[in-house]
Amino acid sequence: LVALHFAFPAAIEEEMVDFCHAQSALFSGFTMLDADGYGEAASLRTTVETVLGRARRKLLVTVLPQRHVDAALAALRATLPSPEIVFWTLPVARFGRLS
Repeated sequence: LVALHFAFPAAIEEEMVDFCHAQSALFSGFTMLDADGYGEAASLRTTVETVLGRARRKLLVTVLPQRHVDAALAALRATLPSPEIVFWTLPVARFGRLS
């Protein structure tokens, strides 16, 4: 298993949620968090972001089998091709529910 993370502009949150729901075979569930983007690659879209020096972002995290990552990325590239969507994976040693 891996944790697949996407960081993206807050402005496309609903499109990302719609994408995940449409790809329910790949995304059985996900978590969305507020985030701020810093650094040279951060695209400051609004006056507020420029003044604060950070971009309003969202972070979406889902856990899925490693073998599904390439299909998930290909589907997202086809649906929302954007250089502002950043992804990375991390190994998941254990995953489960406490009940």
